[in-house]
Amino acid sequence: MACYGQNGLRRVLTGAAIGLVLAVTGTAGLAQAHTGTAPASAAAKARAVCPPTPLWANTGGNDQRLIQYDTTGTALSNVPLARDYGDIAFSPNGSTLYGVDFPGAPDSATLYTIDPVTGAETAGRPISGPLAAVTSVPAVNGLTARADGMLIAGSFNSSQIFLIDPATGVSTLFPASFPAGTVSAGDFITLDDGDVLAFGSTVVGGPSPVFRIRPDNTVVQIGTVPQTFGAAKSAGSVYAFASNGDINLLTSLPTTASTSPLPVTTVEATGRGFYGATSAQDSGSCVVPAYTVAKSASPTGPVNQGNTITYRLTVTNTGTTAANGDFTDDLSDVLDDATFVPGSLTSTSGSANLTGNTLTWTGTLAPGGTATVTYQVRANTPDTGDHTLVNYVAPTAPGGSCSSARSCSVTIHVKKKHDHEDCDEPGHGHKPGHGGKPGHGHDHGHDDVHEGDEDKAA
Repeated sequence: MACYGQNGLRRVLTGAAIGLVLAVTGTAGLAQAHTGTAPASAAAKARAVCPPTPLWANTGGNDQRLIQYDTTGTALSNVPLARDYGDIAFSPNGSTLYGVDFPGAPDSATLYTIDPVTGAETAGRPISGPLAAVTSVPAVNGLTARADGMLIAGSFNSSQIFLIDPATGVSTLFPASFPAGTVSAGDFITLDDGDVLAFGSTVVGGPSPVFRIRPDNTVVQIGTVPQTFGAAKSAGSVYAFASNGDINLLTSLPTTASTSPLPVTTVEATGRGFYGATSAQDSGSCVVPAYTVAKSASPTGPVNQGNTITYRLTVTNTGTTAANGDFTDDLSDVLDDATFVPGSLTSTSGSANLTGNTLTWTGTLAPGGTATVTYQVRANTPDTGDHTLVNYVAPTAPGGSCSSARSCSVTIHVKKKHDHEDCDEPGHGHKPGHGGKPGHGHDHGHDDVHEGDEDKAA
């Protein structure tokens, strides 16, 4: 999420680009409802660690992009965005991606929905209430879904924390705030134990204080991290994306009060300027990607030498959140008997490539989305291989599986040269007196006994 010092924000408002940073985090529990004060007994119970899920970040300034990362810092997708967003956030089930404009004009901040596959805005709703009235500008730079669907939001120009109803855009006051002199640095994460992790900002360029907001709404600082402007989480781990472009893994999240630096491990030095971050698990929900792959071929065989076979591979997002549907297709036991037809590789979306004997597809799919990859091979003439085309497709991203027990493998037999695909033609191969024309069946000089001739006269 975006966060600047007072002078830095003024530079943004005059058009100068300022790099920001992302963060990423592990699984979480349930935050308190947005009205009233929850008793201590309302703290969520610790949960089992979720499987990994991708981390999403938005950059801004002269490089407005939506980037999907895995937990090693490898970029999985990268698409353009329409504007600067102070932060982004997935809904609790991962089906909707929200973004809020930064810094936003007084009384006219806007909550957008964004297509995570294309980066395009799909809707916009004005934000009203106390968050929109923050002066001099709302400067919303913290946005994270809570398990009940409400969005927790922070502002660079206020120590107060807010809630936004995404259905109406109406903001209300969250029953907790940062300490005096501290404002939002860019994110909130619901942790496994029910606490909300919050990143603050006090001095431009200085480290970011990190707080736990208890279910009873008490706020406790637990340490500091290198200046951080966003957070997201995956599989129980917390990552903080620093203002210098480093992705830092937070290796410890203490529960007691401290102002000491928290231990971190740098996962990747990206060199990018991030404005926000999110994952489908930020709200405490254990949302994971899910997709299936399947393959088929036509004809199904047996085929003659010289015949062309068309393969079709289909990848489908079967989950509730955007997913990477990567897969590989091993053609090593196909190309010993056949030749890949140049120019035949096509894909309805994503990127398909053949390197050596391995076909790869990479791409991101929205929930329910499907991509189809097709290619052709031609059986060699002569076929000097084992006369069997066998290949396997394998999902390679988290959450991938075969659509059925046999859907990831195809086997096609190639007829050998002495196979007679025309033996069943009427009259062909019959000796005189067996229904054929006199002499028919000897034109090709065949002396072998054909299947079905066992009952000929001795």
